[in-house]
Amino acid sequence: MPGLPAISNDALALNHERGAVHEAVAQSKPEWQRRPAEETFTLGRYVITGRIASGGMATVYRARLDGAGGFAREFAIKVIHAHLAAAEGFKERFLDEARVASRVSHPHVVATVDSDQDRGYHYLVLELVDGVTLRQLQVNDLHRSATAEGARLSPSEAARIVCDAARGLHAVHSMVDEEGVSLDVVHRDLSPHNLMLDVTGRTVLIDLGLAKARGQLGHTQTGVLCGKLPYMSPEQSQVAPLDARSDVFSLGSVLFELTVGAPPFGDDHTPGTLDKLRKSDPDRLARILVEADAPSWLTQVILGCLRRKPEDRYPTAKALADALDAGMRRAGVVQSAARKALARRATAVRDQLGPLHPADPLPPLIAPDPTGPHSALPRPRVPAWVSGLGMAAAGALVVLLALFARESFDSGSARASETHWIPSMASNANLPEPAPSPSPNVARSAPSDAAPQPEDKARVSAPAPATTDDEAGDDAAIEPARKPKRTPRNAGRADGFKGNPYD
Repeated sequence: MPGLPAISNDALALNHERGAVHEAVAQSKPEWQRRPAEETFTLGRYVITGRIASGGMATVYRARLDGAGGFAREFAIKVIHAHLAAAEGFKERFLDEARVASRVSHPHVVATVDSDQDRGYHYLVLELVDGVTLRQLQVNDLHRSATAEGARLSPSEAARIVCDAARGLHAVHSMVDEEGVSLDVVHRDLSPHNLMLDVTGRTVLIDLGLAKARGQLGHTQTGVLCGKLPYMSPEQSQVAPLDARSDVFSLGSVLFELTVGAPPFGDDHTPGTLDKLRKSDPDRLARILVEADAPSWLTQVILGCLRRKPEDRYPTAKALADALDAGMRRAGVVQSAARKALARRATAVRDQLGPLHPADPLPPLIAPDPTGPHSALPRPRVPAWVSGLGMAAAGALVVLLALFARESFDSGSARASETHWIPSMASNANLPEPAPSPSPNVARSAPSDAAPQPEDKARVSAPAPATTDDEAGDDAAIEPARKPKRTPRNAGRADGFKGNPYD
């Protein structure tokens, strides 16, 4: 793989080179047209103005926050892909990243400003770093490496980049919880993709997505490798317990690539790369560094990072940064000159990349196939008091229906008994027949408990004349049998009949 070219300090040569690069970019790339203001979209209270980059786990947008009195500030927003946010354990990993990133404050670690969700999209609000990643720096320089003088960064520039990154990494390793106990954070994904160089020459660690910390909510599945194989430590490739020295090895791999122009163990995820990584032969690495004309002080630092056993490496990222600072001082490197050279390089590459990609509005979340393993739409969470109120209303409705059914049954039974009940009127031949009522209508309309009239009282008090059996038999033979009168519906049961005056 060709190396990284150096930038000339001659301003005229640099301007001429920029012009040539701009012309080549204009011929090879379609020109991006910035969208009008009305075509941008919002996420929470942030206005999205462009897309910076997109990966397998998230998309990073450029955003602006507007406030009262003309306040406006730009940020970078990392939006997690919707299908991953619904996957098992991924949301917990996102919350872990937000929790860890919010505890670190260091100039060489990107600042995390906010964490929120809108319309089902989870996002982090980050400091906007005006610059390029080391991977973008390498890829863009490869197009010029065939004609430009110098195939790599200068040793002082490479050392300055990794020294800043090591300072920020030590701040990540030193994070503690509310009680002051170390969180034992391990980054696990240090690579040129996660290191940025801004236009001032500052190196910034920008991604903590795979960081492992004590007490985190989400856990990596057992037996699964996390990170990029060309930059892993031997113990990480064996899925062994990790500490800060694993990140020191990964940062040494980045320093090796910046110095030589190629990763130390290979640039692909193959068994050959894995075998070289686990052996980590120092003789082979030293030979490559000598062939690349790396100074001895820098070779010593790189080999001190890439030891196979963790106990043979620098114990902390701070020790690595101190060793690089000491080596640059012994070599007579002017730190300000190295940083200015890096600033010019970052500015030139940023200009080569051109304007931002347009920001397409986020599509509405669509529910996936119900037979699939994930669900893109989160289920609405109903408050407990609403559920309790609904259950109480349903219970009250059931009680009311039961009472209504009981009342209907009782009233129906009463009507049925009033209609079909006929009193048994046994005839008694020995008792005289009561005098007929003056009028049937009057008898029906008179109440059952009405007071007897004077004539009735006289009849009750006067003794009836005695009759013989023959007379009784004649009367029974002559008079036809009388049917009992039917009780009116509006009368009571037994109380509706007139009492027998002879009792």
